[in-house]
Amino acid sequence: MPDTTMGVESARRRLPELLERAAAGERIVIQRHRTPMAALVPLAGRAPIDPLLRQRQIQSLMALQGSGRGCWDPQQRQPARPAPPPPAFVQPVQNLPHQEAFNPRLLAHGSRIALDGTALVAFLADAKGAGKHLEPLMQGIGAGYWIGVVSSLSLMRVLEGPLARGDEALAQRYIQAFENPHHWQLIPSDGAIAAAAVRLRRQEPQLDDSCAIELATAIQSGAVVLVTDHPALAQTGLHPVLSALRI
Repeated sequence: MPDTTMGVESARRRLPELLERAAAGERIVIQRHRTPMAALVPLAGRAPIDPLLRQRQIQSLMALQGSGRGCWDPQQRQPARPAPPPPAFVQPVQNLPHQEAFNPRLLAHGSRIALDGTALVAFLADAKGAGKHLEPLMQGIGAGYWIGVVSSLSLMRVLEGPLARGDEALAQRYIQAFENPHHWQLIPSDGAIAAAAVRLRRQEPQLDDSCAIELATAIQSGAVVLVTDHPALAQTGLHPVLSALRI
């Protein structure tokens, strides 16, 4: 496997993720002004993650697809809704017009991908086939190729469905899945995110409190894209956004 190179500032922001990748067998070289300075390497004698284990991790995550069918009231919490046309800034992370599906290879290895509550519910409920469209991203997260970013608010939205039906076992399954550090970075809403959310609401009046927190979380975590099914977020001009219905 060729070395992965990264700048000092990027490595500082992504250190937890880089440690996981190094433990899995990847060698990551840290550069300053394009000059190699140091490297994160696996400990001597520690074998890279077994490909079969990684495949089981992917299968475990993909098994969540459709597991929440019927948990969310489609009249009150429609997880996959028609989205407005994407603004111009979304285009760099979309495919060319003649291609039918989003090409996940456009996102670099190690990228953080934020998924808000609407996108996660769409995947879990397989609403209007959104689970199938999200499958490439989820497979990449399951393989450790990307890191999924989930806010505490998103996790709450995920848990609302099974808990409303009294399905504690399914709720615990979701908690364990989205708190798994090999796949997801769970971001609590702290003071910095709350302040950022307030500023975003002043700049983007169409955002309600939850949307502002989701967007602030994506930006604060360094996510390269926010995956959502919320029309207000799909129109924001402050961060690249994909809709589950457009990818």
